[in-house]
Parts: sequence; C-alpha cells; structure tokens
Amino acid sequence: MSFMALTTLIDLTHELESGMPVFPGSKPVTFIQESTLNTEHFNEMRLNISTHTGTHIDCGHHLFTGGNSTSAMPPGSFFGPGMVIDCRHFPSEENITRDYLQKLEIPIRSSEFILLHTGWSRYWGTPQYFSRFPVMSEEAASYLASFRLKGIGCDAISFDPVDSESLPVHHILLSSGLILIENLVNLEKLSESGFIFSCLPLRIKDGDGSPVRAVGIMTGNGNR
Repeated sequence: MSFMALTTLIDLTHELESGMPVFPGSKPVTFIQESTLNTEHFNEMRLNISTHTGTHIDCGHHLFTGGNSTSAMPPGSFFGPGMVIDCRHFPSEENITRDYLQKLEIPIRSSEFILLHTGWSRYWGTPQYFSRFPVMSEEAASYLASFRLKGIGCDAISFDPVDSESLPVHHILLSSGLILIENLVNLEKLSESGFIFSCLPLRIKDGDGSPVRAVGIMTGNGNR
C-alpha cells in the first residue's frame, strides 16, 4: 500500500481572495485578472497582497534588524512534528497561562510546532474576528520559548491584541528564533495523537513573513 494511501492531509489554510479579511489598517487584498483565455489565450492574475495576508508566517525580520528571513531559513524550519493545545475554554480576552501549558510539558518536549486552538477561526469574515481573542500571557510565551521548538501557531489574527503597540508576545517568541503562524483554520480536525505540520513560505528575499499553505499530515493509524 502506498504512503499516500495511509496518509491524511488536513488543510489548515484560509483561501486567498479579493476582499478577504486583513489585519486592521492593512491595505485590502485585490486580485486582478490581467490575462484571459479569450484574449491572450492563457489565464494570469496579479496579486496585491502583503507578506502577512491570510494564513501566514512571521519570522524574525518582521520585528528585528538582522532577524531570520524567509529566504535565509532552510525548508526544514517549516516542517516537523506538531501538537495542538486546546485553549477553547479560555474566555475572551483572558490570557492563556503558563500554569496551563506546564501541565503539557511532556508532549510539548516531543514536538517542534505548537498550535494553539482557541476556536476563534469560527469568526473569520466577521468583525468579531479582530477583537477579544485569547492570547498567551508573557510568562506563557517565555515558557514555550524555553523549548527547542521551530514555531508556534494560532487560529486568530495575532499573538497580541490588535491594539497592542509593543507586541510583547511577538517579541518574546521571534527573538527566540521561532516562527509564528497566524490565521490557521481546521485545528479541530487534527489528531490528538500527533501529526506532522508543514507551513512552507514563499522564498522572498529578506522576507519578514509570507502567506503559506499550512497542512497537518496524519498517518492512517493516527500516529506521526
């Protein structure tokens, strides 16, 4: 039996399209049909998007001069064993705590990507998506940064409140060499027993981030 016959790929990515949700204050996404089959005999679109559109990664260059960029990081930086942490019981605007994460220390140590499932993706496309979502406390962020992780993801617009100017959680995690994956979806479909996470970005020179096609890869028996 082939590898693919034993494998399930879960798409964790929002669709890119004109007029899609963007971070408040960002320019809108527009797709322009520049060529068509009827005129030039081929279809081609021009995409006007930022590096932080839709399901995307942040890397160190987003906040730090000389920080990791999408072109400098090897492909393996965006691929590895993943773990979902269910944070749906945290009320709106309540911090995800270090104490809660510490109870999961053993499985965290065997993972390279931690995905925080807040359930906020259900508000995608509504005004509620941009406010009151749970975020980690600074202590919780520092705790996760102490592990040998490659990245941390969430199903919300940001790791800090939208109105935050200092972005403390971003600073803690990105300064530790982690990548951040924002605007994930379908985290409830991932196996609790483990999966491989992939979020390969465009290889943008000096890129501070990039849209990604994030997927969770599960084998037929639910084990990674």
